[in-house]
Amino acid sequence: MDFHLVSSTLLKEFDEHGIRYAIIGGFALGLWEVTRATIDMDFLLLIDDLPQAEAILSKFSYRQTYKSENVAQYVSDLAPYGQIDLLFAFRKVSRRMLERRVRKSLGNDFQAHTLLPEDLIGLKLQAMVNDPSREPQELVDISSLLNARKRKNQAIDWDLLEEYFALFSRQKQLDQLKQTHG
Repeated sequence: MDFHLVSSTLLKEFDEHGIRYAIIGGFALGLWEVTRATIDMDFLLLIDDLPQAEAILSKFSYRQTYKSENVAQYVSDLAPYGQIDLLFAFRKVSRRMLERRVRKSLGNDFQAHTLLPEDLIGLKLQAMVNDPSREPQELVDISSLLNARKRKNQAIDWDLLEEYFALFSRQKQLDQLKQTHG
């Protein structure tokens, strides 16, 4: 996947059409100065915008390879565009994440929406609950995001993290993170 090409074309179209999205996953970690290899782009997308987003995706030869109530996967027949995964925001929690999204520079005078690190951590918690085999990598990512905030002297919203960790009954893990990063 050519991340520069995708961000300068696909995301530009999303912005021009008012699609409410945020970059998540490995690519989003890079926007917060956390290095993580990735081969696709993941987005949180407001479910109401899905029909319009799919129309834009089809312009770039994306075809749907999987869809459920919560997620969809698209692969482009144009190799540089690669794979896109969409996580649908339709619950109150994920809609609030999108309301808090911020714009981050992708270079070349282009900015794209991404979630706050605390919201990315919320999604990582959900990934761990959904697939326990992912827990070691997700915990590394969570610690890396918190370390990046500390390095830049940026406050960590522990109250928001408390909500996410309580939602998944992971208070003990939050206490450990507070001891290490608080």
